[in-house]
Amino acid sequence: MKIANIVYESELVNHVEVEFINYYRGDTVPSSIDFDLPTLYVGWSFIKNNITNSDTREKLSILETIIVPNKLYWEFAFSENKTSHIKGVNKFVNLAPRFYFESRYKYFVIDPVISNIYTTNEIIDHLVGDIDTMYNYKNEMLYLLSGETIMGIDLKMFEFFKFSPDEIILEISKRTKASLIDLEGISYQQYLRIFPNFSYLKRYLVIILSNNR
Repeated sequence: MKIANIVYESELVNHVEVEFINYYRGDTVPSSIDFDLPTLYVGWSFIKNNITNSDTREKLSILETIIVPNKLYWEFAFSENKTSHIKGVNKFVNLAPRFYFESRYKYFVIDPVISNIYTTNEIIDHLVGDIDTMYNYKNEMLYLLSGETIMGIDLKMFEFFKFSPDEIILEISKRTKASLIDLEGISYQQYLRIFPNFSYLKRYLVIILSNNR
């Protein structure tokens, strides 16, 4: 699953390519790039020569690497600014999951205290839309994907308030098209190696696993 692009003309220094990013190298930008993904241009001269859209060109500034938040960024080539190049490219890679997932999906927690929930049926009443996929992390958290919304249910918290986690899982499963069970946390650990710096991986893993089924 590719979630971002890096477009560059000269070598990326002190950077190890990661599998969730598309890398494009050349003196021109290929027409096949999916610009719906967060994209980083590497090289001030390079981006000035390749951005033809007048609105985007007006937003270009050598003092600001963010062109369009969550969508379009630039960074110096190594020959232009060595320190900024190394830090900036790696910063974009670390933040790319946030740029991608947080701009596309709404997340909220179904909380027994805040929502005054007293029964399992009331949990069901708080679900938004049809549940496409349920991700069960170690019988501790449920992450429910419905379109572009993710709902989190803390089973440990509900158990503290005398709810039955098994009953909650059963009732939600009846309304779910697909269930992904990760009782040992193996799937999470697998993707943590790919996204080691993404602190919100658990909540968005339901999307990644759904796409890779």
